[in-house]
Amino acid sequence: MRRLDRGFAAERAGSAPSSVSVAVLCVALLASVPLWSGRLAAPEGSLVVMLVAGAPLLWVLSTLLTFVYVLPLVAAAHWFGRRRGRGERRRYVVAATLLGVPAAAGLPTLVLMARAGPGEWGRLAAHGALVAAVLWDVSAPAALAVHLTLRRERAGRPVRPVVDILLWGTLALGVEFVGLLVFG
Repeated sequence: MRRLDRGFAAERAGSAPSSVSVAVLCVALLASVPLWSGRLAAPEGSLVVMLVAGAPLLWVLSTLLTFVYVLPLVAAAHWFGRRRGRGERRRYVVAATLLGVPAAAGLPTLVLMARAGPGEWGRLAAHGALVAAVLWDVSAPAALAVHLTLRRERAGRPVRPVVDILLWGTLALGVEFVGLLVFG
């Protein structure tokens, strides 16, 4: 790695696709909190618990979602694109995330609906639709980030470091929350 006169790195090392996905998922999960919580205000005693347990839980959830859901979907999309002879295209990644949502959110909802009585089906279907929307809302940017990271790596171009993703994501989250507080 070359160094500039002042000792700064001229080229920063890139990040692995899985760590890029975890960073994007952390930011996306935080951005979707108003969607799945229904409110911004937390009960008074939960702030300390959220600060202590929230960050590790967010990291574990993002890592689990990356390795169980996002990376297999991107691998399947790339495999399908190569098999079709059209290469690894972005549209295959978006289609794979859309096709993965019914399996990941729809099947557990159907199982819960089968176990519950007919009066509960409407409520369970609404919750299943909300889970599916949050899942796609969170996983699509992460899958596209993994796809772009793999494409940049294979082309020999530098990969965006995770620090930049977290920095710009945090800035976007701040804008979102201020907007929700002012206009919501």
